[in-house]
Amino acid sequence: MSEQKIVLIRHGQTEWNKAGRLHGRGDLPMNETGVRQARQLAADLAMQGPWAAVYSSPLFRAPQTAQIIANGVGTRALHENPELMEQDFGDWEGKLVGHPADEQRQVHIGSGETEQHLVERAINALFKISQQHPGENVLVVSHGALISSVLSALTSEADPRVANGTCRELDARLLNTYVSREPLWH
Repeated sequence: MSEQKIVLIRHGQTEWNKAGRLHGRGDLPMNETGVRQARQLAADLAMQGPWAAVYSSPLFRAPQTAQIIANGVGTRALHENPELMEQDFGDWEGKLVGHPADEQRQVHIGSGETEQHLVERAINALFKISQQHPGENVLVVSHGALISSVLSALTSEADPRVANGTCRELDARLLNTYVSREPLWH
């Protein structure tokens, strides 16, 4: 059995990303730059395949990115998963804040979802995906806060930033280690 590869992809740019607004659950499409980013990423990833499946948040910008990538890498296995949605920033969604530091972000989302809940649901989803594709390569299209929070929780990397239309490979063994310490939450 070959080693599993899970690649986390942040969706292409939207107008809110460009303006520095907290996106959260706001359901906006990619802009022209975002579409170009997704096409370029698809071309880059096509050379690293084969890819067994592409998973995506259901928020429009993510499946829009995922479809471009799935077409580009030649896979028809495209799945939406609500556990891959962006963090709910509550009353702060749409506000101009750029990239807030962790403590600032927690103040901003007082009426939304905690980072701990975000990490738990995201790792839960990623662990299930990894179990469904042992030894296979999988692409997961999601959002900036989700990817950054997961990477931070799994690797202890402080504030890992993931730009629009870029990707980071996730070591599936880190998911197994995390889940062995913290049981799945549903």
